[in-house]
Amino acid sequence: MKKRVYFQFLFLVLFAVSCGSNEECSDCELENAKDTITEADDLETALKDTNTEKKSVAIENIENHEKIVKKYGEQWDFCTCVVANDSINDAFEKGNMSSKQEEKLMARWEYVDTKCKELLTTPNTTPEERAKHDKKVMKCLKQNGLKK
Repeated sequence: MKKRVYFQFLFLVLFAVSCGSNEECSDCELENAKDTITEADDLETALKDTNTEKKSVAIENIENHEKIVKKYGEQWDFCTCVVANDSINDAFEKGNMSSKQEEKLMARWEYVDTKCKELLTTPNTTPEERAKHDKKVMKCLKQNGLKK
């Protein structure tokens, strides 16, 4: 009961202190009056910015590819990686393997993993990028007769 009275008293004191001023904020009006836009919107500028961003992403992808090749060796193309990973996943899903077969499959998975490092570094964080990636995967699987 004492705690409740204490908290009520504390709340009332804080409420009274916070609402006790009748002064208006003169700085608030000045801050709201300032325009934050320094440049006029320009379609050409926006397009240049987009092109610059695309170029920097392309350069970054090339640099990443070079680093990966230097560290892990030559990389497989996208479809080869998709097909290899799909076959390994199918084998694991079927199950009923001996421990020796599982070890062999794990060794194969590790080998495929080193040949497909670039596939893992490609960002697909937006819903559009994920949808594009999924579509590309399905296309590879269909081309290789693995999905209908």
